[in-house]
Amino acid sequence: MTTTATASFRDPENAAFAHEGTWYRIAGPSSTEALHELRSSSLYNSLVVAGSLVEFDERPDAADVLDAFARTAGRPIQPGTSVFAVEPIDVISYPWEWPNSLLEAAGLLTLSLRERLLEIGLDLKDASAFNVQFRGMAPVFVDLGSIERWRPNPSWNASRQFIEHFINPLAVGSGAKVTAADAWDLGKHRGLRSDAARALLPKKARRSLSLLLLQATTRPVEKNAPSESTFADTANKNRDLARNATRSLTRRLAKQVRKLHGKEHATTWVDYGTRAHYESDDLTRKSALATDFITAEIGRARLVLDVGGNDGFTAAHLARHAQARVLVMDADAGALDMLHQGLPADIAGSVTPILGDITNLTPASGLLNREFAAFTERVRPSAVICQAVLHHVVITQGTPMQFAVDALAAFGAPVQIEFADEFDEKSRILLSQIPNWSGDYSTESLLTALRTRFARVEVMGTTSATRVVVNAWDLLEQQ
Repeated sequence: MTTTATASFRDPENAAFAHEGTWYRIAGPSSTEALHELRSSSLYNSLVVAGSLVEFDERPDAADVLDAFARTAGRPIQPGTSVFAVEPIDVISYPWEWPNSLLEAAGLLTLSLRERLLEIGLDLKDASAFNVQFRGMAPVFVDLGSIERWRPNPSWNASRQFIEHFINPLAVGSGAKVTAADAWDLGKHRGLRSDAARALLPKKARRSLSLLLLQATTRPVEKNAPSESTFADTANKNRDLARNATRSLTRRLAKQVRKLHGKEHATTWVDYGTRAHYESDDLTRKSALATDFITAEIGRARLVLDVGGNDGFTAAHLARHAQARVLVMDADAGALDMLHQGLPADIAGSVTPILGDITNLTPASGLLNREFAAFTERVRPSAVICQAVLHHVVITQGTPMQFAVDALAAFGAPVQIEFADEFDEKSRILLSQIPNWSGDYSTESLLTALRTRFARVEVMGTTSATRVVVNAWDLLEQQ
């Protein structure tokens, strides 16, 4: 019989487990003690109210959850294991889908949380970037299993992981060309080792002494200076000294993260926000048509996927005027960092930027292809917006129109497309750059492709003389 993983499994003491529509934390005995301590402290309410930690409650009568977990856990359940119901996160994303600004925010939350946990005798036993998710722009710590009782130590056993998951990718991504997400891809989704990072650093980061010293600490212990081990032996005899030392390390790591705040990346669409190719009336119609589409049916505002959303112009409008939760997916990290920096605070909780390409979405990966879920499994939008993107997909990337529409229809939600037709200036520029281009790119080919996937297809209006807006809904069953 083959066991199929249905829960997280890297930590023998803990697992996140979904059962009958609810997320649970399966916690072993020592983890249970730590969570009890946190839950009974004033710090818990402070963190939850601030949105820094997911809310959780113990379920003492959850034998059915444990039984279900035991069938696919892959290991015996320890005596004294507890079950906690955990507040859900609407969209799960991964570090290689984050622009630099999100990775930076996740790293600073991790360190801030650790400092506050130390105040009540608790700690984080690991510093994985996967411990953090986002609600809008705000990072939230989700991995309750990482919380443990503090064991006097002047250092932090998780510092190497923090450096490899946060500091090294941010350092490599602090230049103008490469992003932290690129570094995560290079590290095969396991962070980036310091020796690899040193070879990729931009000049300014390579000259940083503070960065070099931190990276040196990630070498195996036996290669570190003997004085470090001597200091550890001395400090472990004095809890206050050890606590002050590890706090100092935490602040040192946070200072380094802030120093690595990158410049705007020199990307293709980072200046798109000027929208000089639109008249003001065009932009008004563009926003109004998007808002009408989302508000036309109850529930469409639950989660809008804005494909190629760039700096969040439409997302911000939908968040404010349609009360929509919006996921802005774009392949341009620089544009998404601009979104992160420029979104007004009153709607920052409604918009999340995600690095992605509709023609190459993140597939399932990891052990049994279940450790990291595919993008289409994690993101289940109630509506999809795709404004002025298809000319890049069909012309530049050579994707047949039907395949491009199929990719949008794969989310199973109503779709609105702003289509730059074959006479549009931007489309003509792209076509002129490809000699002997023979694809089918026209408004009629778009409508034909949509009608093979949706029962209802309607041209709603235009945003310029060469840009038409089409709504499609009621997905047809595929044979």
